[in-house]
Amino acid sequence: MKKVSRRKFFIGSGVAVSVAAAGACMCGKSGVAAITGVGSTPDITPEACTIVDGGLTIDLKKEPRLKSIGQAVKVLDEKLKDSLIIVQETQGKYIAVSIKCTHRGVEVEYKSDDKCFKCASLGGSKFKTDGTKIKGFAHGPLKSYSASAEGDILKIDMA
Repeated sequence: MKKVSRRKFFIGSGVAVSVAAAGACMCGKSGVAAITGVGSTPDITPEACTIVDGGLTIDLKKEPRLKSIGQAVKVLDEKLKDSLIIVQETQGKYIAVSIKCTHRGVEVEYKSDDKCFKCASLGGSKFKTDGTKIKGFAHGPLKSYSASAEGDILKIDMA
């Protein structure tokens, strides 16, 4: 094994750390998500969400983002069996899928222009709105949950 001087070791280490940090910065939110596992989808307004037997209900009057087509919120609660991303895809049609990419568990985000979910990590796996994998390193589909709106109440069945 080749001997490396202490000085060269520290210089080489410093360069490697600088390159990695610059890469993360240039990647914007994707670089951060790759490290933290967290995307930029906003959390649901806590007062809007009630956990019920086998799922949850959302008062749409208290969560204005879900009143707009193409907007998404995430629901992260340890009392639920899965964390969710919820979207109003078209007028009155809501989608609820697991927020965790099946590759490394990084959060997925909704891309309204493409009508798909995309992993916030650098691998960038993509999924159809029903959770089916389109491309990327994901091991399988996102878990999809039944979502139905009655008036201003959205019900998501997770049973």
